[in-house]
Formats: sequence, structure tokens, C-alpha cells
Amino acid sequence: MIGVLRKHPGILLLTVICVLGAGVVLAHRSGSVKIPKTALSSHRPSAKAHNLNRLTQLDLSRARPQGGRLQQRLEDGTTLTYTLVPELQTKMSAYFQRNEVPYAAAVAYRVDNGELLLMVGTSARDKKLDSAQLCLKPWAPAASIFKLVTVAGLLNQGVPSTTSVCYHGGFRGLRAQHLEDNPRLDTTCRTLSDALAKSINPIVGKLALRYLNRGSMLSWAERFGFNKSVPFELPVEPSRAQIPSNKVERARTAAGFWHTELSVLHGAALAGVPATGGLLAWPHLVRSMKTPDGKTITPPKPDRRRVMGRRAARDLAQMMARTTTMGTGRRGFISRRGKPFLGDMRVAGKTGSLSRKKPFLHYSWFVGFAPADKPEIAFAVLLGNPARWRIKASTAARVLLQSYVAHKAKTRKIRSRKQSPRG
Repeated sequence: MIGVLRKHPGILLLTVICVLGAGVVLAHRSGSVKIPKTALSSHRPSAKAHNLNRLTQLDLSRARPQGGRLQQRLEDGTTLTYTLVPELQTKMSAYFQRNEVPYAAAVAYRVDNGELLLMVGTSARDKKLDSAQLCLKPWAPAASIFKLVTVAGLLNQGVPSTTSVCYHGGFRGLRAQHLEDNPRLDTTCRTLSDALAKSINPIVGKLALRYLNRGSMLSWAERFGFNKSVPFELPVEPSRAQIPSNKVERARTAAGFWHTELSVLHGAALAGVPATGGLLAWPHLVRSMKTPDGKTITPPKPDRRRVMGRRAARDLAQMMARTTTMGTGRRGFISRRGKPFLGDMRVAGKTGSLSRKKPFLHYSWFVGFAPADKPEIAFAVLLGNPARWRIKASTAARVLLQSYVAHKAKTRKIRSRKQSPRG
């Protein structure tokens, strides 16, 4: 069997990826691991995924830093090189642990080739949870991140980002009275672009009821990968979206109030859609594989699927860029004195915030891409905070980008030294 695999390296690579995924499943087979539950029922792995448990255990915990990446040596002598950058992994993990976040996860990948640079998950509350569980399971509601899907649907329907809507209330909750036009109470008017940047729920809810029915909302959710299997080397539970028939609940869903669950990996992929001009491209984890006979195999780049037009994607990207300059993400990227923490780098993003009451847990999201004018990476950060929290997701996202910028400068400096002539 081994001889056949060596003659057909493509089959060998596919086998290794499947085995790797099985190893992660096996590594956590003992005992039931508790992850914060949302309103939806838990996802059960398919029979096919369960059958993989019979294969040899392999997981990321066996990988070691080598040449600026993580590598794992398999039992047959094959060397597997991951796309993950050890420096970014270490810094983000230390940051989460230092702030004692009950549940924290971050994912970042290159938008040009889909290489996953960062996948970190830590828990100060449950030490059994690891990166795979906290990044690849939809353990939190999508919250206002779902507004990206709703706004994409509205833009596709021809609703301009400059569309003005007058409203009242709806900051912490969305009720029927917030969705009905009332000239006496609707004294504040803002645009759809403002609604995304400042997360104004009534505007998104009103426009969703006007232009999107239940079927179209579900269609847009599935375009963006909800309720669909995820093409990734490790087992990923699909993110879920339930679109209610009731109009008020449907408007609440459109604005980000429950009925959805989102994994951090998927959150990063959502942010990558406007960054790539309207393409949904899932990240990948395996960079290359070197067989015992010296052959190096590079897996093909993941397929990219267009989910929205270029013009609409450009409008959505511009709307997201306002989140960090005048919207809900401003404090994470601009100091109180008005000084940008990242210098000239502009960041496009979307915040999400929602609290579960029993037991209490505050979900804090930030998904985005940077630089806003010429995207290099897309990313997502999710925190499960206590009532008295230390950091928000927007701040953690800025730390992520600061680490990325520092790593990029360090790598460029090393390359420059190697290329410079020696006297």
C-alpha cells in the first residue's frame, strides 16, 4: 500500500489530510468537552467523519517551528509543512492568556492564496478546549456580523449605500414598533452605510423587510457559506442560519439578533468576500508535503466562488472601512486623542456584540481585512467575555494586525540580508 501511495503523491497528500483531520477528532474523543451553547441545537458529525476515527492519530500539537512555519514529521518519514506562522500563533495565544479571556479565538489568512497564517484558540475557563474546537466550531451567534450578509443582499437588490432611513430606538433590542415608520418618533435619519458602520439595527431591519423575503435571506446566507459543508483539511462544523417566517423575528435575524451561529474560520472567510471583490475563498492549512524519496508536493489553491458582484463588493468594503474610522470599531484602532494605532494602515471591518443571560457570556466579534485599500489578509476575532471584561474583539484584532505588520517587517529584513552582496 505504501508503495502505491509513493508512486501517486497526489493520493498520498489527500490521505495525509484525511488522517490529519481524524487525529484532531481522536485527540478530543475522551470526555465531552463543553463549549458555550447558543439557541440552536448542537451539530453532530457525519458518519463519514466518525469512520475516520479508525485512522492513525495526527494533530497540530506534534508540529514544530521550522523555517518560519510549522512542520510535522509523519511516521513514514514524510514532512508536512503547514501555512501557520509560529510567531503569530505564539503572540496571539500569549495575549489571550495574559488577559484571562474565558473563551477566545482568532483566525487570519492571506487573501491572495488562501494560506492560513493564524489559528489560535484559548480558554481561561476550560483548559481542555483547543484551537481546533474554538476556531472550527460555531459556538457563538453571528450577532451583527450577519449584517454583512443582509447588506450584501440589499446591495444586490439595487439598494444604494446612500439610502436614508429614519428610525428611533432599537440600540439594544429590536421590537415591532422599531420596524414601523412613525414620523413623530423617527427623528433620526441615517444611511445604510451608517447603519453598517455604527450597527444601527432598525435601519437594517426595516430595509430587510422591504427588499428581502425569507427565501432570499436564506439564499444569501447560504451563498455566504451558512448551512453548507466547509472545504478544509480539518473537520469544520458548518455555521448555521435559521430564517424565521415571522417578520419581526426575520428583521431581528437580519440585524444580528440570534437565529445564527458562526465559526471563527467562517467569520474570516466572510470578511474575505469584499476583500477579494466578491469571492468566497476558504483558507487552507497544508502548504506542502515532502515525501521520503525527496518529492515535494504542493496542494492546489482552494476554489473561489463568486457570491456577489464586484461593484457591490466594493461598496461593502467601503462601508466596512468606516467601521474603524467613525463606527463601532473606532476605539480599537484610533486612540482617544485621534491617533491611529496602526499608522497609515486603514482597516475595514465589522463588529458584533451579543450577550447570553444564563449563564452570562458576552460575545464580542470583529471580522475584517487589511489594508483596506489593498487587502493582504482577512481575519476574525471572537471573545466570550464575563460581565467585567478586559478586552474587546476590536482591540484584539488590532493586536493581531500589529503582530502581522511586525512579522512582515522582520521577514522582509531577513530576506534583504540574504540577498545583499557580501564584501
